[in-house]
Amino acid sequence: MPIEGPLKELGIQDVMQLLELARKTGALTVRSERLNDEAIVHFDRGVVVFASRRKSMRLLGQQLLQAGKLTERELEHALDVQRGRPGQRLGGILVEQGSVAEDELVRHLRFQIEETIYDLMGWDEGYFHFVETDQVARSAPPVQVHIESLLMEGARRIDEWARLESRVPHPECVPVLAPVDAQAGAPLNLKPDEWEVLAEVDGERDLRRIAAHVGKSSFDVAKIVYGLASMDVVRVEDRPQHVPEQELEQMLVDLERRLGSEPEVVAREVEELEQGYPRRVELPLLAGRAMAAQGRMRAAAEAFERAVGLDPLSPEAHFHLGVAAVHVGELGRAERAWQNYLRLAPGDRSGVGVREALEAIRTLNAAMERIQVEE
Repeated sequence: MPIEGPLKELGIQDVMQLLELARKTGALTVRSERLNDEAIVHFDRGVVVFASRRKSMRLLGQQLLQAGKLTERELEHALDVQRGRPGQRLGGILVEQGSVAEDELVRHLRFQIEETIYDLMGWDEGYFHFVETDQVARSAPPVQVHIESLLMEGARRIDEWARLESRVPHPECVPVLAPVDAQAGAPLNLKPDEWEVLAEVDGERDLRRIAAHVGKSSFDVAKIVYGLASMDVVRVEDRPQHVPEQELEQMLVDLERRLGSEPEVVAREVEELEQGYPRRVELPLLAGRAMAAQGRMRAAAEAFERAVGLDPLSPEAHFHLGVAAVHVGELGRAERAWQNYLRLAPGDRSGVGVREALEAIRTLNAAMERIQVEE
């Protein structure tokens, strides 16, 4: 029986403590309409073994790269391998190819899980839903985090955020260098970590992306930016952001990997990415596949139609549009889409099945015409 309810009635800390004490195994999903965000935490007998947040910019590859544990060439090679093995996690591939030591990888994976939990502890609005399962997703190599060990630090961060909010309202705000005249005559005496963060301030990236780039938590970067803002070195703006191109490519790999297990999360995240990249055909294609996996075939068909509009020469877009159109009963639309697919990819291995489906549609249309004549 699922455990679910609004966070206003049972706080997320209480929910996670309950799952730990009861030694539950399964997936906890938490959604916030106000934040337009979602997090998933997987428990194995009460211990957290995996956690991810839809809006998190903390990608494992970039985190290791920034920490100096990985080279760009090693990361690119691992990502190429992962594209050929969609079910395998990046961490396992990095260890397998000798790029990162397993204990170092475990430390960074633990950091990712802990930061997701800390962020989640700050949610005071939303809805939680826990479903027990026999098996859960795990990081590779496996990591275990006990909730009890995180509660005190999480509570401290919540109290600290209350102080920071006067200048740094949330991790999605953007620090911008203050005008030169605002600093005139004032000596700039900063600590090394303050210089490190200040060097990343470009007026475009929000705190979360800066944190991912310097390998720190969003909370630590927010504290540094608060100090810089207090000294009038930077000012903080609240404005919508979109993911940089380099991060988008890695996010697409991650979303593709999660499509089979988390189609709802993938659909929501891709929908948000489409707003920043309306010309990227990969996004409506991925959105359509995620919606189809949920059985939302009409929405999937519209997503594939958007993909066809962006790239009329994409065989994949026409193929998936034909499948979705059949599911919603639009046989004429399916016939046109599949004819285009066969024209653009005559040797594709799915062509045999598509030709059989087209012949069935034509047979059905002919039968319907005969019925109408008889009437």
